[in-house]
Amino acid sequence: MTSVDQPATDVAQAIERAKASDEDAFAFLYRLTLRGVYRYVSVRVPTADNAEEVTQEVYMAAVAGLGSLRASNEAGLYAWLYQIARNKAADFLRQRYRRPADPLPDGVVVADGRPSAQDLLEHEVEREQVRHALQQLTPEQREVLLCKYVMDYSNDQTARQVGKNVNAVNQLHHRALASLARLLRDNAYA
Repeated sequence: MTSVDQPATDVAQAIERAKASDEDAFAFLYRLTLRGVYRYVSVRVPTADNAEEVTQEVYMAAVAGLGSLRASNEAGLYAWLYQIARNKAADFLRQRYRRPADPLPDGVVVADGRPSAQDLLEHEVEREQVRHALQQLTPEQREVLLCKYVMDYSNDQTARQVGKNVNAVNQLHHRALASLARLLRDNAYA
């Protein structure tokens, strides 16, 4: 069962049932959110094994904290899980960097893999340009792009989130990308 097959009311009911210790409801929510949570974690930790470990910790914390869940829809559930994931990934990285490392053999030279100040500045300028361009889109276009690229929602999930049909979401998506590309191009020459 995936969220594409489930209307928002089923998700809301599953949340309420999971809060009442219904294991089947939590299993449904787990299957619904696992891919997104794993992807979210995997970009924050070094290896796939680490991502699996941290994702497991996220869901263990979610089971323990279900009583504090105030979400009543899929977006709220993801926001709650992403907050747990952000904290668990940070805990993992802090713990990893506190462990003593084995010394390197004599003669091994470690290259500085950090980006240069110039690279960081260019990246920040690009991020600011994208943020500025996003603010110039219509609220609906912006929401569709955030659902599709930040939340990794399918067209069906995005349609439910923005209250439109899938065809309207597709049109908004294509117009938003075209507008964003135009705005970024125009700003590059400004």
